[in-house]
Amino acid sequence: MDLFLWWRGEPWSWSDWASSFGLGAVTTMVVGMLLARRQGNIQEALADLELTEKVAYLTFSVSQLRDASAPELTYRALYDCRAGLSLVPLARRPMQEEYLRTVSRVLETITDGLGSSLRSHAQWTHDDWFNLCTVVATLRETAVFHAKRSKIVAAHWADGIDTTTQKLLRIGTAPVSFEVFHAHFTEGADRIRTTLDWQALSEMALRDDGTVRLSMISTDLAPYGLAALGGYHTPWYRDASAAGEVEYDHQEAVPIRHTELVTDLSVLQGDRRLRIEALRDQYATRLDGQGISLVLATYALDPGRALVLDGNHRLTALAQLVAKGCPARLIEFRLTAPVSSAILPDLVHYLGQTGRTG
Repeated sequence: MDLFLWWRGEPWSWSDWASSFGLGAVTTMVVGMLLARRQGNIQEALADLELTEKVAYLTFSVSQLRDASAPELTYRALYDCRAGLSLVPLARRPMQEEYLRTVSRVLETITDGLGSSLRSHAQWTHDDWFNLCTVVATLRETAVFHAKRSKIVAAHWADGIDTTTQKLLRIGTAPVSFEVFHAHFTEGADRIRTTLDWQALSEMALRDDGTVRLSMISTDLAPYGLAALGGYHTPWYRDASAAGEVEYDHQEAVPIRHTELVTDLSVLQGDRRLRIEALRDQYATRLDGQGISLVLATYALDPGRALVLDGNHRLTALAQLVAKGCPARLIEFRLTAPVSSAILPDLVHYLGQTGRTG
């Protein structure tokens, strides 16, 4: 066009060139700004949509995480927490805040569940715990990456995400602690009803000198195989003539072993017998060829014997089924501490038998 105008003797002046380029630049800039704004609105809406879906799933998963501790459910929730972090800077501020609050709530629920219950320790494998630590570590890396680019992510990281993920890593790598044992058997559905002096045990555990220790022991009971139960004692007692059940402080009280109750419950009180029979019938309906798993709390008497603190009715019922050919598995959380009647009155019957007295 310029050559044609030049040929006709009417070339553009420098002011014509300047105005044309100026108008084109302004037009391009305005159109670009409008398109960028619209594209930003679209990105924001899509990010809001994605985060809304993740908030919905994570909120739904909170109740499931409280009721169950399956590894797959825990991993899924942690992966969703991690996946949404990359979308946070693209969403509207209210949506960012809502999503990050939900992430904090999910992490707290997982931490409380794994840190106050022994169910996961009883059910999870070594690989499950390793995978948990891997998922949590990658979540931390992602959160740190986005915290450097977003003040909102940084604030939530400092307020809770950092602390809860550190706790999860400690839970995933540390052995069962006395605190978890205490919480599980005093605050949950499984409650130790024997009169343990929890305060004295807690004070000894805090010294961390080995006086109080916890170990998890898995025992597979083969059909008809009751030999492994020979060292388990109940906190129930009979008199010397085996005429009936008596209290632990009865003059002639003799501790009852679980194997003694496999074929005969007549020494027990009527309500105790009825409960054991009901549990036995309940377990019998659940048999699927894989056997039944039972979680116990025990107090070490010596390397070969233990007093069952929680799960006595269940263990007696299960022992009767094992005697009839049912396989079973015991997952035992054994507390090792001084054998002292000051810690547990029932231990008066075992003083002097283990080489450790109170």
